[in-house]
Amino acid sequence: MESQLQGLLAAGPQRLVAGIVLAALLLILLSLSLRGLLGTLCRIAVFVGAMAIIVGGIAILMNNVSLAGPPSATARLQRYLTVNWAATSDNGDGTAACLDPAQLAARQPTDVEHRARRHLRHSAARAAAEPEASPTPAAEADGAGGGETEPGFPELVRNAYPGIPPARLMQIAATTAAGLPGWQIVSVDRKTLTINALYRTRVLGLLEDVRIVVTPRSEVDVCSRSRAGEPGSESAFSAFHGDFGSNIGRIKEFYLALAPAADDTYRRVEVEQTTQPREIKVLRP
Repeated sequence: MESQLQGLLAAGPQRLVAGIVLAALLLILLSLSLRGLLGTLCRIAVFVGAMAIIVGGIAILMNNVSLAGPPSATARLQRYLTVNWAATSDNGDGTAACLDPAQLAARQPTDVEHRARRHLRHSAARAAAEPEASPTPAAEADGAGGGETEPGFPELVRNAYPGIPPARLMQIAATTAAGLPGWQIVSVDRKTLTINALYRTRVLGLLEDVRIVVTPRSEVDVCSRSRAGEPGSESAFSAFHGDFGSNIGRIKEFYLALAPAADDTYRRVEVEQTTQPREIKVLRP
């Protein structure tokens, strides 16, 4: 069933919408024209299909995500209906897997500021502002490779907070996660700068495991996975492998809540740096 759904979505949103509309019209006509048991079954099918669309739309809205935005409406709908996890990455790749904390700990600080998030948000503005700009050698190499990089999910771009010490950033992240409704902190490992949390959905009470890791670059990596649909799950929704965007919405919710706390910390760090006593050098004759 999952492979068939992916095939329909890969064919394009127009074909998918056209197929749904034609099927709905056919069922409606049959339910109006047929009598007896067959007509009753058609009316039940129309009702069930309408309710499924309504419930799915409400679930997506409640998860604070939408079909609008990059990479495309088709890619988003496919992900919402077939994937039950989400993980941040440098470019917001929707297929990126959750990295092991050891891999994240290996991301040592560099002198170059992490700009993946800004690049994704402002790439369109730069392209419009520099329409006549000549391609750089890197761009020419990419073009010679035969394709452009597909846009990612802005919600899944790994956020970085350069200037905030990792240990302090982890404390801010833990406090932020603990203050979110429905979130419960399970464990905090200060050695690996890892926070494990549990989220219970508001409507059906489904459980999602959320892991937050702060890297030595002062990046905050987030991975969220629904337990429903996992092998061995006893949930009534174990046969459905989608999450209606719940895990992406969870990451988006956390980053939005973390932003004001990080801004406040930046102000505190700046005040601390400006109020530190400076060493006065005395010139001896």
